[in-house]
Amino acid sequence: MADLRDVRIMVRGAGELGSAVAVHLAQQGANRVLLVERPFPKAVRRHVCFSEAVFEHAKTVEGVTARFVMLLSEIDRMHELGDLAVTTQSLPEVLSAWPPEVYVEAAMLRSNWGLDRDLAPIVIALGPGFQAGRDCHAVVETTRGPRLGRVLSGGHSLATAPPAEIMGFSQERVIKAQRAGVFRTSREIGDRVEQGEKIGVLVLLFERADLYRGVPVDCEYPVVARIGGVLRGLLRDGVPVNTGDKLGDIDPRGVTGDLNHISDKAMRVAEGVHEAIVLNLDRLRLEMAGGATSSS
Repeated sequence: MADLRDVRIMVRGAGELGSAVAVHLAQQGANRVLLVERPFPKAVRRHVCFSEAVFEHAKTVEGVTARFVMLLSEIDRMHELGDLAVTTQSLPEVLSAWPPEVYVEAAMLRSNWGLDRDLAPIVIALGPGFQAGRDCHAVVETTRGPRLGRVLSGGHSLATAPPAEIMGFSQERVIKAQRAGVFRTSREIGDRVEQGEKIGVLVLLFERADLYRGVPVDCEYPVVARIGGVLRGLLRDGVPVNTGDKLGDIDPRGVTGDLNHISDKAMRVAEGVHEAIVLNLDRLRLEMAGGATSSS
């Protein structure tokens, strides 16, 4: 079994899946984990996402704490203190300043933005959009079902499936942006909402120089709940979004007991990432040992 201590692990994306990966690896002994996020994270299950450290300077999930670093030179110091690190610096800058031994693509972009398995000695991607063996060393299945968390060393993962059905609701549970703009809300995760209730607005910014002499004008587009229940996830107030971005999700059962816990799906994916790392670390060390033997 590979030892994760002192292995440099970079996770791109500090949403629920990326955070679950970081939590699980930390619990398995990894003490050098860095998460890379965008300046305005778009996580909705924010109670279990290390992306919140971008706004709050630190975030604890399932007993594991990650702290935001302004300077890349602070990463190692955070690890020495026993915490994970989170940065919003650009990926090329981070890779240059802190080259990882393991890179985990967890941004869930669902298409290959240019990921290459030469990015690090071990490159692992989550979900659809990547081909194992070509773009990365392994792909971990993120679609619910019997293959969830499976490690693929070749080929693609399954296409994205609809949200899990709860009390007969699937797509209706998910709240998505119908326009591009800035999401504004005064609601909180855990709030109860009714069908048709307004939970926020999208502030659309545009200019009409012919009517308003070039002065920016705000236009609000209401965001409403399609079903009643509890807000299980909700995007942070003031975050810019694009059309189709997820703004939140509703649990029609009205359950609030799991709002601060990573989902079983995310943890199964995290276990798959751990398996992929162990398999590839052992492979690399065997190759290195073979190379050393042949050269001696």
